[in-house]
Amino acid sequence: MEFSSAVVFRKAIRAHSVKHRRVVKFKKNDPNRIRVVCKDEGCKWFVFASWLSDHKTFMIKSLLDDHPCVMSFKNKFVSSKFIAEKYVGQWKVNPDWNFTGMAEQLQNDTNVDASKWQYYRARSVAREMIQGSVNEQYSKLWEYCAEIKRMNPDSLVIIKCSTAVGGANPRFQRLYICLSDLKNGWKEGCGPILGLDGCFIKGHHVGQLLTTIGVNPNNQMYPVAYALVESECRETWLWFLELLGVDLELNNSHRIVWIIDKQKGLIDTIRELFPHSEHRFCVKHFYNNFKASHRGLMLKQLL
Repeated sequence: MEFSSAVVFRKAIRAHSVKHRRVVKFKKNDPNRIRVVCKDEGCKWFVFASWLSDHKTFMIKSLLDDHPCVMSFKNKFVSSKFIAEKYVGQWKVNPDWNFTGMAEQLQNDTNVDASKWQYYRARSVAREMIQGSVNEQYSKLWEYCAEIKRMNPDSLVIIKCSTAVGGANPRFQRLYICLSDLKNGWKEGCGPILGLDGCFIKGHHVGQLLTTIGVNPNNQMYPVAYALVESECRETWLWFLELLGVDLELNNSHRIVWIIDKQKGLIDTIRELFPHSEHRFCVKHFYNNFKASHRGLMLKQLL
């Protein structure tokens, strides 16, 4: 048999070892020659392959395909990466595939057991294979923003980066997006009410998602703009609201009413940027603080 490279040959050896439930080891393993033997000293099974420069392939030269040794239910080649590569299609169809289903599938296919921790790591590897690594996705933000501007020419999309000493290797810090259709829709058809809130973003790169929501003529929520920032504080709210004020042309803030939670940095920021507008506290946030000290259905209904 011939293989395109040493990497492909090694992968075939691992798959063969798992399929036949025999534990093998690489006795010689370099870019040009690979010799694999059975880990059981009494077993004479071996395979030797080397690189053919004229054919540009990796070819098996010698093989003793006789495995009289005992089968094993444990195999070091059944790693999280092996499981991820074998079942990446399954995870693509069913992202919520649980450990029980994976363990049964692996047992039926290979008769080899895997631990829960191998499953969790395999799921992470599979997700990265399907979605691409998180860092690669962040590197595509500039292309994403350019596409937004191409499809929505009047949209405001701002990326803010922090630079290291010397100005090299800019690092993503914040992203602001206000789509032109949403912006124009709020100006032409929504009431002068804007709600502000933030929520946590979990994952490899944590942060906060800041949002502003309007109210449409049907008294329904109407998204206006959002921003991804490093944390929810006075500085990030100031940055977000300055851009929002320019986008929505809030030069005269007399008629605007803001609905906010009791985030101290947000209260001070609104007073600074929009001194003539009014602000009210969101009842849902207010009740979450209220119920900590005042429990009971009656007090809730009174509120």
